Amino acid sequence: MSKQRLYCLDVGQGMCTYFEGYDDDDNVIANALFDLGSTKTRRRAGRPTIQFLKQRIIARSDDDEGYLDAVFLSHKDADHINLIRGLLEELPNMKIGHVFHSGRYKWYAGKKTKNVLGELGKRTEDASTHVLNFAVGTSSFPTGDPQHWHSIWGNETVNAYVIAVNTPMADTKQGVDVDVAYAAYDEPDGNLANSTSLGIYLQMFNVGAVIFGDATFSTFQFVNRHFLEHKVWLSNSFMLQAPHHGSRSTTFGLKVSNALISKEAAQVVRTFASLTYGATIIVSADTSHDHPSLDTINAFLPFADHRGPWWADEHVQPNHLVSTYFDVPLSNTQGALNTNYTYQTDQNYYTNLYWGRETKKGNFSFPPAKELTAPTAAFAEGMNWGYEVTAQSSVDQRNIRFIGFSSNRLPKSSKQLAEAFASVPLADEVARTSPPPAPAPANGAARAPAHAQRNLRRLTPRP
Repeated sequence: MSKQRLYCLDVGQGMCTYFEGYDDDDNVIANALFDLGSTKTRRRAGRPTIQFLKQRIIARSDDDEGYLDAVFLSHKDADHINLIRGLLEELPNMKIGHVFHSGRYKWYAGKKTKNVLGELGKRTEDASTHVLNFAVGTSSFPTGDPQHWHSIWGNETVNAYVIAVNTPMADTKQGVDVDVAYAAYDEPDGNLANSTSLGIYLQMFNVGAVIFGDATFSTFQFVNRHFLEHKVWLSNSFMLQAPHHGSRSTTFGLKVSNALISKEAAQVVRTFASLTYGATIIVSADTSHDHPSLDTINAFLPFADHRGPWWADEHVQPNHLVSTYFDVPLSNTQGALNTNYTYQTDQNYYTNLYWGRETKKGNFSFPPAKELTAPTAAFAEGMNWGYEVTAQSSVDQRNIRFIGFSSNRLPKSSKQLAEAFASVPLADEVARTSPPPAPAPANGAARAPAHAQRNLRRLTPRP
């Protein structure tokens, strides 16, 4: 492959990620879909995303029928799978290579709808061998040596590895068949469904992306134990998709979302963030359920790339907008209430809800701003994020293209898509064209960080 692209698509309160690989003639020769669901209205989420996916999936085939090499469903929740049927209706003759899922097969049937796995299986060559599940606690990482990692899908330049799936609970054992382990659950509750989430590390050439559905606190605990024991570190991750839409309660294992976060819980999340090491953080959420939590974002940010933004909005350079739920008032923030805000930042986290028209946006200042601010330009509500990598791409060198497409201006052809990516600079060039940062405090409190230590047992934020 000459290049590969990964898209984090705007579906409102839901999740959808799409991969494409290209040959030297710019033909799509591989693709994969990771979740496709939303609880937002069809106007906001379903129609634009499905139409974009339709033209991309057709580009993969030799005809107008479409082809998907792989579909990965993290778990059975509606906001991860309920738009699948809309895609199948748009492409009635589309073929699918393989389908991977978590949990029990029967969990994917709705009360009034057919089992979505059954509908996907009909598009494969043989559903009995091409619709695949995993045992409790499966992971592709027996050691830290990539030569020993077990790919479940891919080729010589792209591979999908299971970080964890069907996380072992107190009453289940690792390696047990899911139909045995979850035999008592014809319909799982929300916590069980989320804990089964299929987490994928998608390695694209020499870099990778962490895609983890609605992973919970218990998932983080399992991954931490497994990765530390086997010395696994995903140090070349250019993207981490915040688990469970940036939820505070499931991220930190809280019974109620506004409970105090213990030091022990914070350390578990910090360890997980250090082991998955996403240079950029993507959050796919709306304003429902107080997603995404500022506390959750702040737990992952220390391990993001701090050398400058990978993308800047031309209206607010060198910044971009994010929409986030402020869990607690900050002492040095004027007027901050416990609610969703849209504000500017130059940090490398990006939200699909770009301009929260439904949120409360009072005038307020957020450090390092020195005075009250208010928006002065019109912005699109939703944003789709895209990455382009090649065999030469490196997180350390920041030679990866990263672009934001507003949801009302998604490219409608391969030509438009190519022109859009060609128009954006590499991530390193974005930082160099931005204004220089303010000088460090004179008291010396902010010394230059040391080089990152390649030591699993030392939690080292990115320089």
